Amino acid sequence: MIKVLMNPEFLPEVVKQVRDAEKSIWVAMFEWSWYPGQHTGTVQDLNRELAIRGRAGLDIRVMLHNEAIGRHLHRINRKTASHLTQNKVKVKWGNSGKPLHAKAWIFDQARVIIGSHNISVRSTRTNIEVSALCDDNDEVSKMVVWFEAMWDKVK
Repeated sequence: MIKVLMNPEFLPEVVKQVRDAEKSIWVAMFEWSWYPGQHTGTVQDLNRELAIRGRAGLDIRVMLHNEAIGRHLHRINRKTASHLTQNKVKVKWGNSGKPLHAKAWIFDQARVIIGSHNISVRSTRTNIEVSALCDDNDEVSKMVVWFEAMWDKVK
């Protein structure tokens, strides 16, 4: 099954997949914003749900793009990494010689969401983005192998 996710469908589907995950959630993300004061129906729904699942003991691993200190994206991702690690999420910096520009989610090594969505208000509300949910075993396996190799390379 492949399900295309346009902007209005993306966040609710990712939140659903996070809630439905039983063992693991692995993420590679270029930009991930954390908005502590944001209301319901926003990116912060995803952030809150992931924090709940992290504290519940799921194997949650996040690779974030690492930019030079002082750059705008560096500050955004460092803030998010701080919140994630406070909620028992493992975070690594995905810069193994090349910029990490991927946007990928792997749930229970059984389903993936890949596409163009960063985790930010701009990406989910303003930009024209598209992602896809896939549960094909062969394709999911490729993503699992890729993620594990990347995870082992980065700090």
